[in-house]
Amino acid sequence: MTFWKRLFGKKKEYEKPERVSAKKQIQSPHPKLELTGKSVKGALGTESLSKEASNFISEALRIIESQVDIKPGMVQVASTGSGGKVMEAARKFEAAFQLHPKNSLLHYAYASCLHLGMQYKSAEDEMRKCAETHPDFILAKLALEGWGKWQSMFTLPPWGIKTKTVHPALSQIIKTSIMLAVRDGIVPRATLFLRDAQGNFRNLQALRSARITLASIISPVRDPQVIGIYAKIYDDPSNPYDVEVLEIPFRPRGDETRARYEYLCIQEDIDFAIIDRNDRILVNKRLPIPRNMQTTNDKIFKMLEASDGIKISTSLLVNAIIEHQRKFAPSDVRY
Repeated sequence: MTFWKRLFGKKKEYEKPERVSAKKQIQSPHPKLELTGKSVKGALGTESLSKEASNFISEALRIIESQVDIKPGMVQVASTGSGGKVMEAARKFEAAFQLHPKNSLLHYAYASCLHLGMQYKSAEDEMRKCAETHPDFILAKLALEGWGKWQSMFTLPPWGIKTKTVHPALSQIIKTSIMLAVRDGIVPRATLFLRDAQGNFRNLQALRSARITLASIISPVRDPQVIGIYAKIYDDPSNPYDVEVLEIPFRPRGDETRARYEYLCIQEDIDFAIIDRNDRILVNKRLPIPRNMQTTNDKIFKMLEASDGIKISTSLLVNAIIEHQRKFAPSDVRY
């Protein structure tokens, strides 16, 4: 499935109550990237990455994983600066990009790695070149718009459809239901997580084969504007399980919470993972975003484009979510 629907456009936690009752990147014109493999198609073409470029990417990722310690609210990088290990990874991304200079995602990865290595001026210059060379590459545009708060995608915990273990940073954050930004190889993505802390899902065979429906809603609570992401899991068709994630994404440009929703709005699909209290992965599916949800996501993206955002305090967030739940229930969602 294709990761992004608008990456190359034509134009320019709140806790939920307990349950009561680099292989290939593109299928033109959108990029597709998986974590492992031998080739990646160019972002604006059909060429496959050379074995040499693929090796550069794999080596760069290995270096980053050895140097970056991701924790909730904090990322520690062991070796930055012009002579540090992170810059070695950046040079490998640069080498891969030089072999495929039309590949905007490789250019983005190179700029992101420079930022991780605290080479901020060089990172901004490369990100600007990426955006100017590929004006429809939305990730570069979003990074530049929020540059003062923007963080390299290499500060995000890893997650993908082939993930077998839960990263400690994710484990500490996932309490009930939440949508988080993650990194799948060299692609930042929004992923939906559910913690089954109470053991609600007892029939794992039924759970893993269950139909899951998705929806986004623009809340009637508009000051500040709440956005809801909903899922319904039909492990028991007579009593499907409702998932609710509520947030205020209209924060300053570059803010991590805002970025989650920007990623969501330009994706064609979303990973949905259910983990138990011991971090065992019960379900990890890549679900296509349905047409109605895509339509709502387009509206949310336009709202984000038009808003410079505001700072959101915890009390403001909680009060807005309580107000939303007073006015809107999961049963009101139209999938």
